[in-house]
Amino acid sequence: MRISRLVLGQKLEEKFGFGLRFALGLAVGMLMFSQAVLLVALAGLNATGLLAWVALIWGIVEVGLLSPKLAAGLKQIRFQPGHLWLWLLLPVIYSWWVFGRLCTLEGTLEFDANAFWVFKAKIIFLEQGKNLLGVLHQSNLGYAHMDYPMLVPCLYALDYGAVNGVNEFVNKVWPFWMMVALCLAILSLAGVWKRPHPLPLLTVVFLCFLPASLQFIRNEGGTIPMVFYISMTALLMVTALAYADEIALAAAFFTLVGCGATKFEGIIYAAIWGCVAVVFCWRRGWLKNRLLWKAALIAAVCLLPYFFFRLAKPVLHPESGWMHDGITSPGTALRRFPQTWFLNIGSRFFSQDFFHWQTADKDHLQWAGQWSGWNSLVNRELSILPWLLLFLFAFSIWRKKRHRLALGILVGVIVAQFTILSFVISCLANMQADVAQVIDFSSNAVGRYYYPFFTAGFLGIMAAWFVDRDSLNTSPPVEAAKVSSPISTALQPRSKKQR
Repeated sequence: MRISRLVLGQKLEEKFGFGLRFALGLAVGMLMFSQAVLLVALAGLNATGLLAWVALIWGIVEVGLLSPKLAAGLKQIRFQPGHLWLWLLLPVIYSWWVFGRLCTLEGTLEFDANAFWVFKAKIIFLEQGKNLLGVLHQSNLGYAHMDYPMLVPCLYALDYGAVNGVNEFVNKVWPFWMMVALCLAILSLAGVWKRPHPLPLLTVVFLCFLPASLQFIRNEGGTIPMVFYISMTALLMVTALAYADEIALAAAFFTLVGCGATKFEGIIYAAIWGCVAVVFCWRRGWLKNRLLWKAALIAAVCLLPYFFFRLAKPVLHPESGWMHDGITSPGTALRRFPQTWFLNIGSRFFSQDFFHWQTADKDHLQWAGQWSGWNSLVNRELSILPWLLLFLFAFSIWRKKRHRLALGILVGVIVAQFTILSFVISCLANMQADVAQVIDFSSNAVGRYYYPFFTAGFLGIMAAWFVDRDSLNTSPPVEAAKVSSPISTALQPRSKKQR
């Protein structure tokens, strides 16, 4: 929080409440401390313990400094009948109590976490310098995604430094607190403490009790970090686009870099939003804005450790050769792409019993499902969220005319993400060889890849409904902003002094 305020200035506190600033501080802190762990490990030092205790002591000092401000802010809140809506958060608070206990009492569960994320965290903690580079070059470890972004393993290594050893229980702390911080950001952006309303509260309840949320908060790995960074980006970018808010856009640069530092899908997402940000800054005349350039440069510096890491040429995972596979047989990849897109997206809207497909010739699809009533429209990971998204987008376009541009861009980014990700999957050699591989992958493995983006789309659309414009103190929406031109300036009446 201190770092983000130093970069973005005092306006950050004026425009955003404590919950959003806390979530942004967590996003910035995870990014900077994790990349510092990676950088010192490449340099040959094990500074995980030092960095962890610096963060802990620094955090305790900051809590002491913030306590008077928080106490003064709480005194200014006057009880209203609307505050009774806060009882809707009771099941969420109970779930946080349960997961908060499990995150320190339950060991690592997920296979991907043990094989990929936690495994790399142990390597970073135990090996530095030349030994680390030697391990990264071992071809038999290619299955562990050694070339992946390293934010999550470095966070786990930071935990090992805090407890002075490898510990299977501390890995669960991060997913739990990321979800708590994301919920606080939603409530803060909606201003529920000053203007209580059931809509943001129900949004938080729905998010926390999605089947995928309940699963991945308890599990480890990169899914909840993806949800956190991608959703924070959606909240900030919708706010920036709808209200022409430079502070929100500058803050979004850090969450975009966090997306790229977490997983491959985050790199695609950050690139798409980066293109949108450039066009938006050009249209608003912000290409020379010092605040935006300062935030973008500091955020980009956080990617330098991973850049140096990739210069070491770690062994690649077989799936990292998707581009080579696609160039080798572009015709097959393009023919497989519509099937991949249809299966990956369609599987998120229906149950597996209804959206069930098979193939007889390894090339064409045959439907083998059966209708089982309304349950066929409920997905096992996302429940009714995909259908709710379609309704919310159509309803918001109708009712929120001033936010149509922001909502259209948000949905366009999500659709572009789905399309690019499906194309990457269709380029893989095993997907090209047999459509049965695509069917199995779309129904069993790919759900976690799409869950963060459905969540981000949902929260981004809801932000257009419950954002507190008075607390943001922003300018009118982009659509309503008038662009001056030489002709309109010439037609305006002149004052006596000008005459």
